[in-house]
Amino acid sequence: MKLLFGIILFWSIGSFYGQAITGTWHGLLDVGQKLRLDIHVSQESGGLSGKLDSPDQGVKDIPATKVEFSDRTFVFEVKNLGVSYSGMLKNDTLDGTFKQGGFTTKLLLSRQAVVVKKANRPQEPKGPFSYTESEVKFENSIEKFTLAGTLTLPKGDGPFPAVILVSGSGPQNRNEEILEHKPFWIIADFLTNQGFAVLRYDDRGTGQSKGVFASATSVELATDAESALDFMRNNPKIKKDKICIAGHSEGAMIAVILAAKRKDIHSIVLLAGPAIPGGELLLKQQYLINKASGVSEKLNKSMQRFNREIYKIVVEEKTLQTARPIIEKKISKSLKNTNEKDLAGYNSKEELIQEALNNVCNPWMFYFIKYNPKIDLKKVNCHVLALNGSKDLQVPPNENLNAMEMYIPKSEKNTVFKELPNLNHLFQECITGNITEYGTIEQTIQPEVLKLVGDWLITVQSN
Repeated sequence: MKLLFGIILFWSIGSFYGQAITGTWHGLLDVGQKLRLDIHVSQESGGLSGKLDSPDQGVKDIPATKVEFSDRTFVFEVKNLGVSYSGMLKNDTLDGTFKQGGFTTKLLLSRQAVVVKKANRPQEPKGPFSYTESEVKFENSIEKFTLAGTLTLPKGDGPFPAVILVSGSGPQNRNEEILEHKPFWIIADFLTNQGFAVLRYDDRGTGQSKGVFASATSVELATDAESALDFMRNNPKIKKDKICIAGHSEGAMIAVILAAKRKDIHSIVLLAGPAIPGGELLLKQQYLINKASGVSEKLNKSMQRFNREIYKIVVEEKTLQTARPIIEKKISKSLKNTNEKDLAGYNSKEELIQEALNNVCNPWMFYFIKYNPKIDLKKVNCHVLALNGSKDLQVPPNENLNAMEMYIPKSEKNTVFKELPNLNHLFQECITGNITEYGTIEQTIQPEVLKLVGDWLITVQSN
């Protein structure tokens, strides 16, 4: 009986601490611009579980891979996003540190929801609308889970030419929402008014879509877009031979993957689409963003050399399992002389090593670094519109547009490759192109970009 009493007492203490941490915690993350962050913690039979929301990016219910609470210390991780938070419970607040990739900042969480002034987004569509809008669901035909989205249809009986919108990297909702910008809603509204049916959908594991995002590579995400294509082809309101896949960033890469595989795709629109090997693209992206953020040229070049060596290992190794110990050894060696000052925000050198390792050795990143778009670009045989902003620091225009023009076969199809002046990765008119500007700019997407896409789509409908 004494032993049984001890077990009951232990469970009761654990339950008490679980109740102290369960519920929703709110914070305001400073990444050069303010982002709300919500952490939901619940008590399950097997312990604590949690989910992460980023309301200003339109992302919610990302499952945590680790949730712990002991000695008033709370630990929360989303491993595949490289996100971690560790904080001390003080009264009804959590005082701690948020980390993602190499970024570290202090973050205070409380029970009180963060109220921020609603950003002015003048391009957000306002009703009444001249078209019909309906909630739709379709199944991923490979993994057998449901995806949810919005289908907008012009007035009339149809059938209509159609556009499927595919979002960029990271879990995104159907509007590709970021910092209260909803570019896919604006694009869908514009194109539907031009006579096109438009489908936009929540990424797997995001919004109302099922499935797991954290372990998915671009190949798995392409099966979601392909399932959307089949769904549209089976809709009697849609002209099945006039379907366009329009993708932004990684979504453009997925459009190319599908166009290389499926010959029933009429056209693709590539908005800031990658066309050089993944590792090479990441190096260019890192260099440009670091430079715009004030990182010294010496440090920037040093980071380039190290990351290039890491990416070389990824490219040479066949599996994530064989690459991981090699990369871990290299990271450990590089941090051999790390001092206490360099470990600010980390409990130990080992914690820093594991975080750096997980940023590279996860399924999505491992595939992306290895991926060379050249192979798929050479198989594209449909109409192509490729647009990049001249101040895009994430997918630099010159290298990527040149590669597309070089590799996509010359044919009777309509192909346009165009760099647009003074636009960033989101196709906003900008000053520097740095990611810190995205939320401060009221414009969601330059109107001329919408017109360019719409006019081109109308032009190729007769072909």
